[in-house]
Amino acid sequence: MKGKTKTAKHRSKFTINFYSHLNKCHMWCESFLEMNYALTLEFDESVKSYCTQPEYFSVYGKRYTPDFLIEYKSGYSDYVEVKHTHFIDDDFFSLHHLRKEVIYQHNRHELMLVSELDLDSKIISNYELLRPYKQIDVEPITPLLVKLPRKLTLKRLEFYISKHSNGTRAHAWALVAHQFFDFDARFNLGPDTLLMRRLG
Repeated sequence: MKGKTKTAKHRSKFTINFYSHLNKCHMWCESFLEMNYALTLEFDESVKSYCTQPEYFSVYGKRYTPDFLIEYKSGYSDYVEVKHTHFIDDDFFSLHHLRKEVIYQHNRHELMLVSELDLDSKIISNYELLRPYKQIDVEPITPLLVKLPRKLTLKRLEFYISKHSNGTRAHAWALVAHQFFDFDARFNLGPDTLLMRRLG
């Protein structure tokens, strides 16, 4: 993940370039708060795909671009505005209501509001740890899963996977990143974290 400045006609914005494993492409966010929200989407199994700064709408003569457009596996889609609470006041809510109204009239999609209060810092930290392991191909070691205990610690998973000729400790983390195992993401992920292997 790296920061980069893109120059527009009237202003420059700090933007963050990152690779989305869910969308299989590079994407841009305009704040670290947006990046953290995108990280939750990468691990949200109800999400089929998403894009950042998807399109703009004319809201009573002013141009407005939502931060995200999310397509869910259910077939529904939502736009999302990500905003720090420091910038949310009565004037913002009045404008947000107008934006919601225009977007809904245009395509019947909702405009949702997300702030830092909706994001758990420990969950974000765990996802940041796991995200690099999503690039590891775990298909060669998935046949081992049925031989593993249903419940085990991450340290024990590393031990079992490392015994395989094609397995490493990184592959154990990759299995968690690819969500073959569940764990309580509200607590820091570590060697003694209890994992639950998914069935099927």
